[in-house]
Amino acid sequence: VVNWPERGMFRPGNSVPRWHIAWGTGFAIIEAVRKHLEAHPRRQNLDVHFGHRVTALSVKNGSVHGCSGVFEGGKGEFAAEGEQVVIAAGGICGGDLSLVRKHWFANWGRPPKIILNGSHRFADGLLHEEVRRHGGNVTHLDKQWHYAAGIHHPNPDRHMHGLSLVPPRSALWLDATGKRIGPPPLVAYTDTRYLVEQICRSPGQYSWQLLNRKIALKELAVSGSEYMTAFREKKKLRMALNLLFGNRELLARLQRECKDVVVAQSLPELVSKMNELGNPFDVDLARVEHEVRTYDDQIARGKRFFNDEQLRRLMNFRTYRGDRLRTCKFQRIDDPAARPLIAIREFILSRKSLGGIQTDLQCRVLHENGNPIPGLYAVGESAGFGGGGIHGLRSLEGTFLGSCVLTGRMAAQAIAGGN
Repeated sequence: VVNWPERGMFRPGNSVPRWHIAWGTGFAIIEAVRKHLEAHPRRQNLDVHFGHRVTALSVKNGSVHGCSGVFEGGKGEFAAEGEQVVIAAGGICGGDLSLVRKHWFANWGRPPKIILNGSHRFADGLLHEEVRRHGGNVTHLDKQWHYAAGIHHPNPDRHMHGLSLVPPRSALWLDATGKRIGPPPLVAYTDTRYLVEQICRSPGQYSWQLLNRKIALKELAVSGSEYMTAFREKKKLRMALNLLFGNRELLARLQRECKDVVVAQSLPELVSKMNELGNPFDVDLARVEHEVRTYDDQIARGKRFFNDEQLRRLMNFRTYRGDRLRTCKFQRIDDPAARPLIAIREFILSRKSLGGIQTDLQCRVLHENGNPIPGLYAVGESAGFGGGGIHGLRSLEGTFLGSCVLTGRMAAQAIAGGN
């Protein structure tokens, strides 16, 4: 029983529940790949080199026959040669975020002043630029898949390092001033692209989610192996207990470590603490009280009289048992029995590049003239997950890793001559 994200806001999204998490998270994926490589009958033909940053392709007579670069840490240079070169270097949504800003989607307006980095620090687009320098076609870099609920990482290891929250569906989504965003109101699990677009058009281009402890325990999660400890360590019992009784360890950790999480026993105290963070916009207490009272009053009337779009969506979510397990039963915000109140300051968080290096169906990199560049292939996110942009404007979640595996297999088959 899995979550059902990206159901759709104004258009259909995922027609069935799908939210793929590898059992053991990324660590288990890497370990599985390593074991298969180690057991390969031609293992002796494989060399694995870490700490190498490729900065240039080696091209002779229009054909790519190798690459060169530097050792991480500035310890010298290297060069490598081969009949084929496969680029699998990730996308453009990491690094110093300069390419994210340069290729920001025009309809979203200007990029937010604060964008958190939810991608890899080496996903810097360096090889995209190198491919372009040799005439390769790089397409659709403005098509980027970002998340609306990013918070600052407590222990950053890269520029503007952020965490991606799985935002609670029962929380109220407010703009920088405390006004509920909408209509229609923003609701998690509907249309991530729409959430990002609306927040980018709001004051300050950041947002707040307002909830309480009961909602947080039931619905709040953090994406990634660092915080998904039960999945990472393959603890089935702990995962089941977290689902049934709430992840108290996660909530306590966020409250203790993250500066974007504010906790208080009353709305006046909460708003006061929110404003103490030194935001560009002050949160208006009267506005927050009005939004909370209006929403809570709807719940108090009972389901027969729900006339709030968020509550209608929650009713629909709860018809599916996988989401019912992770969604509160129409929980009021300012409920004394569910306190303390919690406010989470959230920023746009970079994630995946939907565009990239254009390839044909054999993953051969295409020149701007449409012909393949001899000896050069691109796979995974470097190739926009296939062809230079297999997803188009959006993704339905659960489809990224699969296309990385698919393009890798297609490139290998092409190089091996179809065997």
